[in-house]
Amino acid sequence: MKKTETMTAFLGKDTEFEGKLTFHGTIRIDGHFKGEISADGSLIIGEGAMIEANMHISYILISGEIHGNIIADDRIEIHPAGKVFGDIQAPTVVIDEGSIFEGNCRMHRAKEADESKLAVIELDGYTADTAPALGTIHGIVTGHPLQSPEPIHDILTARENKNTAEPIKGTKVSAKCKGFAEKNTRTDDSGYYELTDLEDGRWKLKVEAKGYEAVKATVEISGGGVYEQDFEYP
Repeated sequence: MKKTETMTAFLGKDTEFEGKLTFHGTIRIDGHFKGEISADGSLIIGEGAMIEANMHISYILISGEIHGNIIADDRIEIHPAGKVFGDIQAPTVVIDEGSIFEGNCRMHRAKEADESKLAVIELDGYTADTAPALGTIHGIVTGHPLQSPEPIHDILTARENKNTAEPIKGTKVSAKCKGFAEKNTRTDDSGYYELTDLEDGRWKLKVEAKGYEAVKATVEISGGGVYEQDFEYP
């Protein structure tokens, strides 16, 4: 489980922006952005987002589509629904099975992070106040194919089926925390889920996939931020 900085802005699904985007903190884009991105912080590209931009950032998580070159000082993650058409460069690069990447990849040594910067977002000269410190939990739910009722005679095929985890779509993911309303969502076709607007506290997650036993995890949110919690069924 990883935590990034406090979420400072959110560009929704039906929004369109063109220009230069500069920010500190964490921003999520689900809409269409065209231009240039420069950030000392974390960028989350949601599924369905379209980005046409070269960018230099600290950390990026990609579930949408990007056309442009990416330089990250910390980490680049391309999730199963993600598509990147351009060159990427970072100390750590994670490309999940099912994602699309067309370009060159270069890895370099990480720089020291400056954790003292304030969370501020600037878009074409406009500076916005930071949003309330609410948390987000996201991740991927995967599982190994259920055993076939018919005998498998091909030993190699059986071994591959056992060792290959696949995204599980339509899985119910719920989160409970004492004193707050329960949050619920379902995974998309890539097995990705996201729970947003979570207050500080110990959130108990429960994942219920058809044909599998329920699995649980606990994520403690402190000061808002973005947390990653993946689930893999045996």
